[in-house]
Amino acid sequence: MQDFAFAALSIWLCLGATTLAESHGPQHCTSPNMTGVLTVMALTGGEIKATGHYSYDSTDKKLRFTESEMHLNKTEHLEDYLMLFEEGVFYDIDMKNQSCKKMSLHSHAHALELPAGAAHQVELFLGSDTVQEENIKVNIWMGSVAETKGQYSVSTTVGECLPLSTFYSTDSITLLFSNSEVVTEVKAPEMFTLPSFCEAVELEETPKGQKNDFFNIFNTV
Repeated sequence: MQDFAFAALSIWLCLGATTLAESHGPQHCTSPNMTGVLTVMALTGGEIKATGHYSYDSTDKKLRFTESEMHLNKTEHLEDYLMLFEEGVFYDIDMKNQSCKKMSLHSHAHALELPAGAAHQVELFLGSDTVQEENIKVNIWMGSVAETKGQYSVSTTVGECLPLSTFYSTDSITLLFSNSEVVTEVKAPEMFTLPSFCEAVELEETPKGQKNDFFNIFNTV
């Protein structure tokens, strides 16, 4: 998985990119429904913060992420989140112990959707300058997060608005979000069905600066 993350980074740093001149930039776009793998890596030290499979319903604004066992070197349960952005809540699900936490979701922004304040910068071809079939046409968007004084750069495919990667940096950390093995559909809609043992769980207020690493990272932008 680390090899993939570094490969995703090399797309930006090493491959040729041809700028396409435009008189008018594209309008802000919305991600399609998606199923795939998300990897989050801290570029300083190359530490993988999280990696796993996700399903994203862009219409109803629902996201399910399940951490991959391949990533773990730890004894606690695999992270399993159901995020309901329209309802403003997320569930931390422990399928093994059939337990659940329900917490407030303070932000609708995340790495699988272009942030509302993102400004278009340029349209590029990533890949080969000479072999058309090897090119990927992408838009580059940039913006800032006032709460953290952070900056981000997002690449989305032209047409589908498929998010490929996001760089996010503050004074203390630089993160790379890599989206891979993407299929533009929700393969298993039942992933958004709340397990029965979560239905009666009371809402907990999410502590400010909570220690849940994955949620903090995913909800950064």
